[in-house]
Amino acid sequence: MRYKTGLFDMDGTLIDSSEAIVNSIKEAARIIGWRIPADNEIKEIIHLPSHLSFKVLYPDKEPEDFDSVFLHFMRGKYKNMIKEVPNAKMTLELLSAKGIKIGIVTTKDKLSAEETVKNFQFPCDILLTAEDTERTRPDPEPLLKAIKILKSSAFQTFYCGDTPQDIIQGRRAGVKTIGLATGLHSKEDLEREKPDFIFDDIEEVLSIS
Repeated sequence: MRYKTGLFDMDGTLIDSSEAIVNSIKEAARIIGWRIPADNEIKEIIHLPSHLSFKVLYPDKEPEDFDSVFLHFMRGKYKNMIKEVPNAKMTLELLSAKGIKIGIVTTKDKLSAEETVKNFQFPCDILLTAEDTERTRPDPEPLLKAIKILKSSAFQTFYCGDTPQDIIQGRRAGVKTIGLATGLHSKEDLEREKPDFIFDDIEEVLSIS
């Protein structure tokens, strides 16, 4: 099949920011004086936009101040912990060279996402963040909006993500779904949602394009 559009999640798919997120949340909690969550608690909510993830960690508190302190550390002290998933940039470049439009659809805030695309020099025809849609993953709205802006169709689109929620989102949007076992979820976790493809490495996406 000839795809016209390739959509990609960011965290765990194009970049590995889990270590930076864990450290930033713990330091923000320490500074504000809130309970410091365990690593496994943090990793369970990484797929959510930060303001929603903090509501899960701290349901009885207002997360606004925490969010700003967290982002301060993510963009500063722990920024260098964020790494490219091996071969992510190369894969996007080769897909783009084939004429496939590239969309990055993330639950990150706009400033952090834009800095990430710039710092890693990811080819990108459109970037949609948590601030660009009313609803977020696993709702299909972000993917459908990207497809519309890129003048494509669900039938001509694949979506690549590293979480079960990504697969659910892609299925609801009617696109081909790719589970990528480069994040915090195992292949077994991804297989439960029955994606169209499961790959160990992002460059394997090239095999279907």
